[in-house]
Amino acid sequence: MASLSHQNGIDAKSTHPEKPALSSPQVDTLRQALQETKAKIILPHEAGYDAAIRCWSKAAEKPASVAVIPTSAEEVSIVVRFAVKTGLELAVKGGGHSSSGASCTDGGVLIDLSAMRAVKVDPAEQLIYVQGGALWSDVDQEAWKYGLATVGGTVSHTGVGGLTLGGEYGVLSGKHGLTIDNWVGATIVLANGDIVKCGIHDEDPDLFWALRGAGQNFGVITEFVLKLHPQSDLYMGTMIFPAIPEVIDRVVTATNNLYESKGKTSTGIQTNSQGRTNTVIGFARPPEAGGAVLMLVVMQVLVNDQSEAEEIISEYLNIGPIMNTMKMGPYPDANNLIPAPHGFRCNIKSSVFMPPLRTAFALDALSRYEEFMDSCPDAAKTILAWEWTDPSKIIASDAGCFANRGKHLNTLIMPVWTKPENDKLCRDWARELSEHFKTELERKGLETSDGIEGGVSLRGSKGAVLMYGNYDQTDERSRDVFGVNYERLQRIKGRYDPTNKFNKLFAIQPVVE
Repeated sequence: MASLSHQNGIDAKSTHPEKPALSSPQVDTLRQALQETKAKIILPHEAGYDAAIRCWSKAAEKPASVAVIPTSAEEVSIVVRFAVKTGLELAVKGGGHSSSGASCTDGGVLIDLSAMRAVKVDPAEQLIYVQGGALWSDVDQEAWKYGLATVGGTVSHTGVGGLTLGGEYGVLSGKHGLTIDNWVGATIVLANGDIVKCGIHDEDPDLFWALRGAGQNFGVITEFVLKLHPQSDLYMGTMIFPAIPEVIDRVVTATNNLYESKGKTSTGIQTNSQGRTNTVIGFARPPEAGGAVLMLVVMQVLVNDQSEAEEIISEYLNIGPIMNTMKMGPYPDANNLIPAPHGFRCNIKSSVFMPPLRTAFALDALSRYEEFMDSCPDAAKTILAWEWTDPSKIIASDAGCFANRGKHLNTLIMPVWTKPENDKLCRDWARELSEHFKTELERKGLETSDGIEGGVSLRGSKGAVLMYGNYDQTDERSRDVFGVNYERLQRIKGRYDPTNKFNKLFAIQPVVE
């Protein structure tokens, strides 16, 4: 067994100390290779370039030497072969939501999948075929025409690709698990340019296993096949409360009660939610609030009866929100409740927490949030939140290499600012708060790691790494994110990408056997 590199795992950011520059002859070669296709080639001085490299977070944007907008897997294959032959760094952009810059390249080749957003439903088989550049809004809207839905992003303008490859939690996770638990097939362009179909029924399950949790390491997914489920209207919206200790205590208590474990049932461990709710509680200080910090409760109740839904969340309603937008509505609206606007500089950081949440810890987090907001008025749209779902279905599945299944839930630390000079301040605060959240896990007897040594020391139920790679993309290392699955992933990487061409996020060092 020969390793192509060290096996300690590398950090979330790819490193290319010697990046080749794109030459004029290489541009001519690329144009010639694509001249009989519909693909667009865009150079930095040409119209459409800014849109091609644009990201959700302006702080993540990087100047590619060339952007290519393909329309088919065959065109993607040509671009991949070109990047491999020239040695240029390769990045792939779907929705462009990676705050680490994984969907960008500084001087390399960018594949912008924005022209590949076609979505097709097979209502008889309850499957949806999704091109690699589609957004979750594309999926939600098309599936809803048939009264169907799948587990997807809670912010509708995120890309299907990036979130799915990292596992992905969603509004429907309490009923149907993670997105990868509903992913049954794929078309992928490999590092050698081959176009391959794979899925849950393959005789050789390794590639599809690896895609479900670490897929960004193995190629460009040009089509996803996802399971759909019957879905009715639901009760959803936002309740806003004053962020004062007595109210925070009642909101935290209500949430702990809703997600309290009922113990083992015929379908496994289940909470009082019974998979019927998805909840985000957190703090925000919107400018229109006049400087006041507010406590937000974003809620989706998956029942098609308002009276029943109100009974499920009655403990919140009895507190008396100062604003309440809860109402019945179609499922696609459920993924438009969390504010995540374009045009800002954003960073996403996370930790996990183990219910029940302590009120004292929530109050401490509020104090740290307020201190940061006072120190950086530019970060006015910053959000700090705890995300809750019934984890029963997530725990019950073992699909793919996703290594974060367990009873724990995710936090969201999202500084949002406008001025480049505040980049370090905002990122440092998110990092420091994430580390502070880990002390709460340690308080509950769980091991934690800073990820610096790639030690895979985080452990929860089912051996979970207690780290969600779709959020944690700043300092974390591959071994920490993939846990006990890392060595198997190395061997699969050695078969499908032995030169580590796909290395932009949690790169897996290939091992060739």
